[in-house]
Amino acid sequence: MSIIVGVGTENPAKLDAVRRLVSGRDVDVRGFNVSSGVSAMPMSDHETRQGSINRARAVLEADKTVILGIGLEGGVSMLDGEMFLVNWGAITDRSGRVFTAGGARILLPKVLSDGVLSGRELGDVADEYAHQKNVSKRGGTIGILTEGKVTRSDMFLHILQLIDGIYLHEKVNH
Repeated sequence: MSIIVGVGTENPAKLDAVRRLVSGRDVDVRGFNVSSGVSAMPMSDHETRQGSINRARAVLEADKTVILGIGLEGGVSMLDGEMFLVNWGAITDRSGRVFTAGGARILLPKVLSDGVLSGRELGDVADEYAHQKNVSKRGGTIGILTEGKVTRSDMFLHILQLIDGIYLHEKVNH
């Protein structure tokens, strides 16, 4: 009997990361359109992390058959006057335990950070910058800025691998 893992999004890049993580396991991955409970464009590590936690918890509320809730959130954060792309993930279970991890950071070009500071979402600004549509549902801003060497799915997969390892460590040692 497979376990059901709910992901607090219907974004294909994020769902791909979860499916890649559980490949070969008896897991049914389901996406849910739930609120992050934070700004549409999270503007700090704190807000981005909280959005991932909120999404993970919302999935457990949305469907009682889900065993683990996963939330993945992208945002930006200022450091020394420069804007960085940030990503956070969270996994929560029915006992209320929450495990989080953050991912790589990359400096945004000024044209992108100026767009975000003017009140726009990074995905929209990145679409214009790259002359593409729906960047956030494919390779993401990270894919554009790394010439495809690291995609949005890759970055979220790394976060999920960290959390999965922490979750398994906790399970084995407690």
